Amino acid sequence: MKKALLSLGLLAGMVGAAQAQTGIKIGLKAGANMSSFTGTDKQDVTSRFGISAGATFNFALSDMIAVQPEVLFSQKGMKLRYTGDDSSDATVFNSTGNVSGTFGQTLTYLDVPVLLRVNTGGSSGEGLFFELGPQASFLVGQKSAIDRGDKATVVLAGPNRTNPTGGSMPAFAVGSSTDDFNRVAFGYVAGFGYQLPSGLSMGIRYTGDISQAYKDGSGTADALKPYQAFDARFTNPKVHNSVFQLQVGYTLGL
Repeated sequence: MKKALLSLGLLAGMVGAAQAQTGIKIGLKAGANMSSFTGTDKQDVTSRFGISAGATFNFALSDMIAVQPEVLFSQKGMKLRYTGDDSSDATVFNSTGNVSGTFGQTLTYLDVPVLLRVNTGGSSGEGLFFELGPQASFLVGQKSAIDRGDKATVVLAGPNRTNPTGGSMPAFAVGSSTDDFNRVAFGYVAGFGYQLPSGLSMGIRYTGDISQAYKDGSGTADALKPYQAFDARFTNPKVHNSVFQLQVGYTLGL
């Protein structure tokens, strides 16, 4: 009888430990993005502000280790101050052939990271945590605009269009076409943060794309259709999304 009771006690303890280690938690998070481009053709881009928000799903594998997939709406992009000259094509630009202004671009993605999360506070998840994992990003839309400068520069699309006749002319198309962009990008996420016993958390992370933001080859943006012969001289830039994120979340255990 004693052995049977002892066996039942051990079994109950093992079941309780397994339940503690394999809990499922869901949560919500929101935050700010500071995004830019990296890559061969990034030029002198500066960061732009965006937002991120979505849901998290935390599957504990042990007291310290969990797998955390997320679905996040995320605004990325950049700003670029540009100047250039191509007097030979002055009729396309303006009376002098000069192009200048500040170009702003917002790329909206649905990010789906799958993170390995290490909790230093044990099964409760509170305390300092670290996270690392791959991410797939699905382009939802884009919006480009000239903040100031010569509006005639809308006849070009994409940063750092290389001019084969010599020289470089970083001018841009304005609009919402996604024809020039890769619809799916793959990258990585790395970060850390702190979670309170109440379920509130704050974290800092970096997300970088391995895939290029633009497609290879010549641009096909709608704004270029009246100037297709002219556009054939230019190619899409080789750049990748680069984002620093500050996030606040709330996690509810199930």
